[in-house]
This record gives sequence, structure tokens and C-alpha cells, in this order.
Amino acid sequence: MTIIAFTSCAHRVTAGLCLALAVAILSGCGGQTSPAPGPVVTVTTTPTVTASVPASAKVTTAAGLVSSDVVGRKFDLGTIVKVENDAGVPVIIFDRWTALGVADSTLAARGVPIGVHSDAPYVNLNNKITYRIPVGPGAIFTYRHCVSIHEPAVQKSSTLAEFTRLPNPEKVILLTLNAKGQILRAENDPAC
Repeated sequence: MTIIAFTSCAHRVTAGLCLALAVAILSGCGGQTSPAPGPVVTVTTTPTVTASVPASAKVTTAAGLVSSDVVGRKFDLGTIVKVENDAGVPVIIFDRWTALGVADSTLAARGVPIGVHSDAPYVNLNNKITYRIPVGPGAIFTYRHCVSIHEPAVQKSSTLAEFTRLPNPEKVILLTLNAKGQILRAENDPAC
């Protein structure tokens, strides 16, 4: 008689060997002749894995690892659709825009220069897809305003709340991101 046992734990292997030995003894391995071999019996065990995480670890994980849809990018360009709160962390729901004549891979790696202009260098090609981007600790928001096309933009320190209320010509923002896909810096487009 042949017994095949599959297991993933050492104590189950031992139990399987004991079972095989018991079957061999009970089947008449005592020196007597036995009839022709019977059917092959296969014993399969399925290990059960149980894992638990302490409640304190769950809270720390939720607060420390807010997911970002833009991990791997260094820069992003677009507008804020809304802001959500995820485990105490503000998360921007971001509508990505395109800079005319700049490949998205270039924008993601190097950004684009933001300066005073009167034309329309940025366009929204798809307002149905949005991205979740958490605000990193100590993120800096810089508001830039165009006074005249021939003068540099006036700039001042700002907040996320103010950025959610930017007027239409100034609402496009350039984000600088860290390796976790969190916002380090944000500056708006000072369109005239």
C-alpha cells in the first residue's frame, strides 16, 4: 500500500508518517502473504493559516500609510477637485492637466516652468479621471498672482484651504511630490 502525504508543518509531517506506519501495520505486514495490492490511498492535508494584527498596529498603519495614486512621479500638474480626510491626513482629489508640447513623462520627472503668461499653455484633456494625492507633513503652498504680463508674479505663503478656492484663471497648480507620492510643495499658475 502506498500513502502520499502533503503538509506544510513539521508536526503534520510527523503525524502523516505515524498514520502511514499504522496503516502498514494494520494491513498485515507481519510476514504473511497478502492478496494482490489494493487501491492507492492518497492523504492530502490543507494547512490553515490564521494571522491577526493587534488593534494598536491597525491604527498606526492607517495613519502612517495613506495611499497615493501618483507614487513614482516627482511632479504633477492640474486642479483640485476636492479634498478628503484619510486617517487625519488631507488628500487632494486631483484632475491632471497637460502642458502643451511637454510629454507627460517629462512633466512627471522634471515639472514645467510656472510663470506669468496670458496664453493658455495648459489644457485639461480628461476630467473624468482623478488621482488621490496625500498632503505630506510640512507641505508648502505658494500663491502666485499676476499683476501685469510685464511684471513678475506677486507671491505669498498660502494654505491648502486657500488653494481649494483659487479663481478660474489661477486654479492650475504644479505639485512637487516626494517618493511616497505625497505633496511637498504646491504653486499655482499666475495667469493674467
